[in-house]
Formats: sequence, structure tokens, C-alpha cells
Amino acid sequence: MLNWAVSKNQCDYQLLLPPLSEEEEQVAESVSKMFIEFHDKSADNPTYTIKHLLQLYCDRNQIQMDKKQALYLTRYVYLNIVGFSGLEELLDNEALEEIAIIGINQPVYVYHNTSGWLKTNLIFRNEEGATNVINKIARPLGRRITYQEPKLNAVLPDGSRLHASIPPLSDVELTVRKFRRNPLTIADLINGSVYSVEQLAFLSLVFQLDYNVLISGNTASGKTSSLNAMFSFVPLSDRILIVEETPEINVPHQHVVKLLANQNLAINMQELVEDSLRMRPDRVIVGEIRSKDEIKAFIDTILSGQGRGSYATFHAQSSEETVKRLVSREVSATDVSSLDFLITQRRILRYDPSNRKSWEERRCSEISELVENGQVPKINNLFSFSYGQSQFIGAANKSKRFEEIADKLSITPHELSAEISERTQFLSELSAKALCFEDTVYAIQSFLFSKEGVSQWNSEKQSLLQG
Repeated sequence: MLNWAVSKNQCDYQLLLPPLSEEEEQVAESVSKMFIEFHDKSADNPTYTIKHLLQLYCDRNQIQMDKKQALYLTRYVYLNIVGFSGLEELLDNEALEEIAIIGINQPVYVYHNTSGWLKTNLIFRNEEGATNVINKIARPLGRRITYQEPKLNAVLPDGSRLHASIPPLSDVELTVRKFRRNPLTIADLINGSVYSVEQLAFLSLVFQLDYNVLISGNTASGKTSSLNAMFSFVPLSDRILIVEETPEINVPHQHVVKLLANQNLAINMQELVEDSLRMRPDRVIVGEIRSKDEIKAFIDTILSGQGRGSYATFHAQSSEETVKRLVSREVSATDVSSLDFLITQRRILRYDPSNRKSWEERRCSEISELVENGQVPKINNLFSFSYGQSQFIGAANKSKRFEEIADKLSITPHELSAEISERTQFLSELSAKALCFEDTVYAIQSFLFSKEGVSQWNSEKQSLLQG
């Protein structure tokens, strides 16, 4: 019997592989054993070898197969020996954000980017099979999970994050949070209604100028993906320094230096931030901040006054909660005031009682600024999302920094309003046609940072939007 199976049960997500009969499963298991015993698993063409062994086994045992059977049995043996026991289809599906093994003889679950958690018809029948596939996935990293080390946290070569544990720590479980092969663009944020065009027009100014930004939200709300996309507003000529514990930031710039904290080497984020003071960055990103040390590292980048802006992501579900949590982690109210803008992005559950359906959406729920107000920073809310009206409300001119932004651009507040309107129109047109990531970045950079780019956009935008 194989250590894994595609069940006959109807599920939310059906694998393309058909369930095997008992006879077919016996054939797949026997051919797998033949391959292991007589052949090198790293052979140049294992599929060809499997086909040959399958035909040989069937001839010896007087088993007749049609072409369709031969194809899927070959695939089963390949996945069993060389592959990831059926997980490939899930790993390769761009619409799936997470994959989760939750135990033995339990369905594997996936998180779909529009449908939420779905139950699949893939199961693992025993600890050995599930543990083997965990170690196969982690093999390129030189890592293993064992009874002596029953927990594994790792970043896969493609940037996906892996967490796994086995007995005695837990039942066998695996969670893979997949890394997007195609980064989200500003157009994606607009077309997905994560942000309004007006919000992003204002944020294009915030990211262009020297302001410090913290993006907060709940788990898997898309904080990092949005931060990556918003760096399209930062001049590509800037030197970007990224300090992270887990590599997730993927900005479109070429002049990027990445520093990774390493617990095994006793190198923490605080030390790396101190190192950054001697590296002359234009922008500093401190990745996801959680612990007191990581939060202190981020605040220290701001207080040191280096660069044109510092950025990070944080777990909190409102601007008010963000400030309270920072203060509870021993950041003084005065130091919290060094932050300029707070963005809150949430993964929210929506429900339609007319058809009893629920679904999840990602929304920017707040854009706020922190204004000095004695010892306690005052939160000034600029934009928010109205759940009742299902729309974004607010305006850029509510900002206490509106005149300051105009001064930094050497224009009047009236001219700033016109500039925001022009950027809003540009982003609306940009989102009308889904360009690839590189073309989106090029269009934004050309528009924001050269008069020629603006003229070119105005004269050629129709042809560009039409591909």
C-alpha cells in the first residue's frame, strides 16, 4: 500500500490524478520497489525508466493496461519515488497560497486566494509517508525533521515558507506558505479592491518622499505583498537595505543589500541595524517585526535619521492597536511619534445572508498619520474602509502634513491637490489593463520621475494599455 492516496471522496479541491483501485495501487507500489532496488533516483530521465519498469512488471504478471492507465500509473510512481507524493499539483497552482497537512488519514487542505480554505482529496496514510515528503521538500536546504528534532522552520529556494512538526511534538503537520512567482503590482491592488486609486495616489507621495511607514494587519492579510508593490513608487536609483529574519521582501530595485538575522550564529536584527548605519542606505526595510528586539531595531533605524525612509510590517488590526502594541513592547510614546504613517490591511470575512455564502476579502482598512501631541502621539485617520457601505472613504487633504508634502515638492497646496488628481487619473488608467510587473514598474517610474515620462504616457498610454 502506498503511503499516500487520492481518495474517492468528493472534496472542494479535486486533484487531477484519479483514485487508484486496489489492483492499480499494488502495481504502483511494486514498480516503486523495483525502481528503488535497481535504479538511481537521480537518473536523467526517471519517467522513461518508470515507463519501462511498469511495462516490464505488467508483462511478467500478464496485466493489461490501456494508454490512459499507463500514463497515470507512471505519474503515481514518479510522485511516490521522485516527487512529493501528490503535493506538486498544489505547489504549482498559483491560485493556492497555503498547503497544510493536518494529520494522518486527514485530507490535505489548501488556501485558495478567492475561495479561502478548501479540503482536497489527497491524504497521507501514515507518519512515515508524511515525514518522508517533509524531508524531500526540505532536502535542498540540507535540513531534516526527526524524532530528535521534531520541528522544522525553513525558507524554500523559491521563497516559500515551510513549517512542520511530528510526534512527540504534535501529530504530523506541515504548512507551506507559498511565495508568489509573479509579484503583486499596484494595478493588482486596485483591481482587487485592496486599495482605492485615491489611496494609492496619496501613498505614491508618501513612498516617494522621506517618510517612515509601518504596515499592520492580521495574518496573511497581504502586508508584505503590498509593501513590495508600493516600492514601485520609490526611485529605482535608490539604494535599498533590507534587514529580515525570514527573506520575504522582493522590491523591483537593483541596488539592494539584504541582511539576514541568524539565530544559530547569534546574529540578531539589532546588530544588523547597527551595521546598516555604516552602509549609507537610501531606504531601510526591517521586514516583519514581532519581538521587542525587532521592534527596537526598526525604531532605531528611524531615530538614527539614516536614509529617506524606514519601513516594516507588524501584526495589529487598527492604527490604535498598532500604537498600543508598540507601547506595550517598551517603545516610548515619544519614539512611536517618529513613525509618520500607519497603514492597516486586513483579511476580513464577508457574508451574504441571501444565499448563505461567506468569503474572504483583503482590504486596506485604514491609512493614518501620527501627529505629535505632547507625550502621546495623536492618530489622524485619513482613509478608511466602510464595511457597511463596502467602499473606501476619506481624503488626502485631511492630512496634517499636506502643506509639508507640498513644501517638499516645492509646490503650493493647491498644486498638490492637482498633482494627486493627476496621479489618481494615471493609476486608474494603468489598472485598466493588467500589465506585467516589470511594465507596471516602468510605467510608474516614467510617470513619476521624468517630464518626458509624463508626456510619453499621455501620448502613448492607449497603445501601452493595449499591450
